[in-house]
Amino acid sequence: MNYHDGTLARADETSTGPSSPTRDEVYQICLRHLKSGELEQAAARCREGLASDANHAGLLHLMAGVALLNGDYDAAINWAGRALTSEMKATYLATFGTALLGKGMQAQAFEAFQRAVALDPVDPSIWENFGNALNRVGQADQASLCFLIARAYQKLPFLGECGSVPRNEWNALTAEFNPHLRTRARSDEARDPIHCFWSNVPLSDMSRLSLQSMVRQGHPVRLYTYDNLAAMQARVPSGVMVVDAASLVPAAIYQHAVLNSDIRYFSDIFRYAVLHELGGWWLDTDIVLVKPLDFGREHVFSTQWSGVEQGHVCVGDVMRAPKGSVHMANLYALSLQRMFSENRVEYGAVGPLLLSEYLLVAGGEELQSSILPPSSFNAIDRREVELFAVAGRAGFELLSDPRVTGVHLWGRMWAERGLRFDAVPEESVAGYLKKLVLEPNWLTQLAAKYDSDKGATAKGDVAHHYTRVYHELFRSKALEPVRILEIGLCRGRVEGRAQDQVPSLQMWLDYFPNAEIIGVDIEDFSWFSHPRVRIHRLDQGDRGMLEELARKEKPLDIIIDDGSHASVHQHLTLGVLFPALKPGGLFVIEGLDWQPPEIPSGRAPLVKDVLNAMKQGGAFASNVMTEAEAKLISDEVDEILVNDSFRELISRGLLGGLGVLRRRA
Repeated sequence: MNYHDGTLARADETSTGPSSPTRDEVYQICLRHLKSGELEQAAARCREGLASDANHAGLLHLMAGVALLNGDYDAAINWAGRALTSEMKATYLATFGTALLGKGMQAQAFEAFQRAVALDPVDPSIWENFGNALNRVGQADQASLCFLIARAYQKLPFLGECGSVPRNEWNALTAEFNPHLRTRARSDEARDPIHCFWSNVPLSDMSRLSLQSMVRQGHPVRLYTYDNLAAMQARVPSGVMVVDAASLVPAAIYQHAVLNSDIRYFSDIFRYAVLHELGGWWLDTDIVLVKPLDFGREHVFSTQWSGVEQGHVCVGDVMRAPKGSVHMANLYALSLQRMFSENRVEYGAVGPLLLSEYLLVAGGEELQSSILPPSSFNAIDRREVELFAVAGRAGFELLSDPRVTGVHLWGRMWAERGLRFDAVPEESVAGYLKKLVLEPNWLTQLAAKYDSDKGATAKGDVAHHYTRVYHELFRSKALEPVRILEIGLCRGRVEGRAQDQVPSLQMWLDYFPNAEIIGVDIEDFSWFSHPRVRIHRLDQGDRGMLEELARKEKPLDIIIDDGSHASVHQHLTLGVLFPALKPGGLFVIEGLDWQPPEIPSGRAPLVKDVLNAMKQGGAFASNVMTEAEAKLISDEVDEILVNDSFRELISRGLLGGLGVLRRRA
């Protein structure tokens, strides 16, 4: 973009225009003449308008543009100065700066451009013109940075928009940015390898957490190091393979980079090399994965919220490339050139700055369609690292976007802010991630904490231990704003126990920090109050009440039927509520082994038998549902899981007490 395509092309957007329709019409006519190169007509029309309104800032600015195009810098300075006297606008300052530069008044010109970007730091056309001005006086590096900033605000508009909305709305700004990039991996799919690097210092607890999270998501993980391989292998989590980094990049390059800059500088170089050589994913060892990696693209790149002013827009914390990628080969070569030939050893020179230039300035549409918004991995920015370490809702809310696939902890920032990873509260984001990743039985521990029979034991007895299944089913959605409906809120109603606890609701509140929980029971649980909980009272055997519930609460991500356990009720509940389940949602039915004797069966087939028959390739059979309800389940369920209740397995030798139906995505 040049000056005339940039600043003047936005003049109609930035000028307020006269209040009189006649003068406004004149302004638009002048602008059209100027854009089409009809300078004499533009000047004549501008003068007509100024004759009736001598201080019209927009027309004065257009006259400055005409003067610039004619090479009359004195006139341009005069006209732009008059426009600024009428109204201080960044675009007018940029025009003023261009005219001053034309007159050789470099210092004054750059002061005008600096004032312009201070006044409107997110206008791409101003940065573009500032870059052109810098190029004219031979300041190529500074010009390149201006052009990069301009491209960042053009290609990633949310980076400019975020300054005008509250912080908790930033993720929403990225909703339409490369919407095709969504995680889509299923549990039965093979995972691409993840490559990481660690050397020179002992492996940190944060990095162990990061590596463990990658293993937990089913990825082969390779950690490259120049340290002693056996010693490093002894320190990494099980499932991580330690590899000699010198097999990919000579140790001499590593030593040169660390001697002249720091280890982060070398890490930026190494990631290009390993992805070109082997393909797969690169992750920094302070990324905690909460979902498996599969975005359906050969190349994937990441971005961050802050750093535009340094040109640090695209960041290498997460990248994907196929083996032999020409782009990784180019980046590797360019990074070595900067280090050895250009002696550019400042932080970011071969990392965020180089990557941003390559993708946003030199890259084409294909590469730019492979860029993820910050929401995917950097939803919490490096400037907000305290949010990881304090108890409170703010950090969790920023991570509630369903696109969040990993959480970048920004490890280096912890030391700079005086934060300790080993001292975070359990209620903080970092404390939560530790439990989610490092505790394979964490949901079972929560069940024990609240005395839920979904865990391993309850009230001193063997319990169902459904939590072992739930943790694997639900953990990829643990941070999402899911909507969970559970029928049956307490235990022992038939036995006469007081209905004065809500163990599973409390368990879900801890496990899903951003979820909305809807509790349903035949008893009155309205006494329980929580900002993220809503309670309904209904009879599970009443179709009308179930239909009203479905109308009120759809759509739902997870439905758990832990109500009466009578097959007739389970059929009815599944038939009525299944349409309220989102595509890809889960419908869970507990207590398939037990039928309450006080509830007539209505000759309803056992749901466990129906599910097992359907798994063998049949349709869902029900004499309780309508024909349409049963057909919808037959057509829309694409996965059925049947797991054991440990209580029933041990006490009665029965298998298959828990059924899970996944709706087709």
